[in-house]
Amino acid sequence: MTEDRDGLRTLSLFDEEAVPVLDGTLQWVPVRRRLGIRAFGTNAYRAAHAGDLVVEEHVESQGHEELYLVVRGRARFDLGEVVEAAAGELVFLPDPDLRRRAVALDDDTVVFAVGGWAGRPYQPLPWEPVFLAQEQMRRGDWAGAAETLQREAGEHEASPPVLYHLARCHAQTGEHDRALDELRRAVADRPDLLAAAAEEEALAPLRGLEGWPGG
Repeated sequence: MTEDRDGLRTLSLFDEEAVPVLDGTLQWVPVRRRLGIRAFGTNAYRAAHAGDLVVEEHVESQGHEELYLVVRGRARFDLGEVVEAAAGELVFLPDPDLRRRAVALDDDTVVFAVGGWAGRPYQPLPWEPVFLAQEQMRRGDWAGAAETLQREAGEHEASPPVLYHLARCHAQTGEHDRALDELRRAVADRPDLLAAAAEEEALAPLRGLEGWPGG
């Protein structure tokens, strides 16, 4: 990324350093964060090999619309129906509840995404700090991941996704009381996380302890 003295910034979707997420094969380019964009959400995703995810499986928050542009290569979008898109083609998803994912059909596929809510200002979402910490968690650097989450969460420090992953980190660093508190707070706002917690390997040191939510 480059920046001049007037604040003009440029970034290459092909060459900008990416953040490995999920299993490490999905390469996230945090465009909004890197360029300091506040008016709308925008990110890019790269897949080195055909068959790799280029958009993770997810749904969006209420009212959030999303537009995908295939910049390089080809991608297969699974949207309840299958849509294949080549470079230069757009896929617009106005329904936030539509479960979506995309897989690269070519090596070095790049997908650019833009999203936001109709009629309301853009707000950063808590998945961003979680993605930033994922590579550290995947490597087992739990203390480093907790530091990243706390540093990057900002206004989302008390959101259920951030608290849940902080609990995973602190369970692994031996801070069990702190981890239990974070997990209880996460589950209080998102009861569905309790089922995930029951199966989460990183939270195994907490199971059976006094204070486990629902125990």
